Amino acid sequence: MFGYVTPAKPEMKVREFESYRSVYCGLCKQLKRDYGFASRMLLNYDLVTVALLADGLSGEEGRPCAQRCIASPLRKRCMLQETRGLRLAAAALVLLSWYKLADDVADETLGKRLAARAARLALRGAHKKAAAAFPDLDECLAAETARQQKLEARQSQNPDEAAEPTGRMTGAIFALCAENEAQVHILQRLGLFLGKILYWLDAAEDYGKDAEKGRYNVFRLAGLEQAQAVERTKVLCRMAAGEAARCYNLLDLRLNRPILDNIIFLGLPASIVRAGQPPQPTKHAAIA
Repeated sequence: MFGYVTPAKPEMKVREFESYRSVYCGLCKQLKRDYGFASRMLLNYDLVTVALLADGLSGEEGRPCAQRCIASPLRKRCMLQETRGLRLAAAALVLLSWYKLADDVADETLGKRLAARAARLALRGAHKKAAAAFPDLDECLAAETARQQKLEARQSQNPDEAAEPTGRMTGAIFALCAENEAQVHILQRLGLFLGKILYWLDAAEDYGKDAEKGRYNVFRLAGLEQAQAVERTKVLCRMAAGEAARCYNLLDLRLNRPILDNIIFLGLPASIVRAGQPPQPTKHAAIA
């Protein structure tokens, strides 16, 4: 739930940007179709990459359709319809949100805990449906959320250990994009490294708020000042990005290669350069 894995828009061709936007808008519609209107508030750019990757490996082009939506009530937008990648990304968003809320119930202040409990109550039906569709993924996310809470409770000061649960969650989601057994391990490794990057970027961004509110932050516990935490984040992320790129280059993509190349080789490095700052673009913002 971060928003760091996005393309570098200025480097995209017009048709690539339109295709990316159609997947983003299609994911919003898929959430509504599968899990109800309220689930659209979960929409996040990172999971667009999952849809692109799954459909890119399978070669499923989907059915584009021009529709209006809340973000664009006057002008119709092209939206991708009903692909396996979109269904996977929608379910993963629901499951990730469910366990993120569980983590908030355990860690946040009283007001946010109450809000998280209310949100989980509203999301219960959607979670049940997504868990039924992907039971192994649900089990993995539950186990890794519990693991994250335990390592935070014992105040782990190891950035790699702290990022491991997020990496495993992301790896489990990416593995579901596989078209054959040979791709599963590659995708797990790709997701592992991308997940760790997401965790470290988020920890660097939240350093000041975590210090102010007394929340767990692995860089602060390791004795790093904020500027040092940002620099450490960049080093860790660049190493992980190199490994992610090696995994990505092993994949035989039938579709979406230019967009995914942009995300892995341009967009992700740009997010690493901005470590310590809010991601661009922000969650829920309309793509202009």
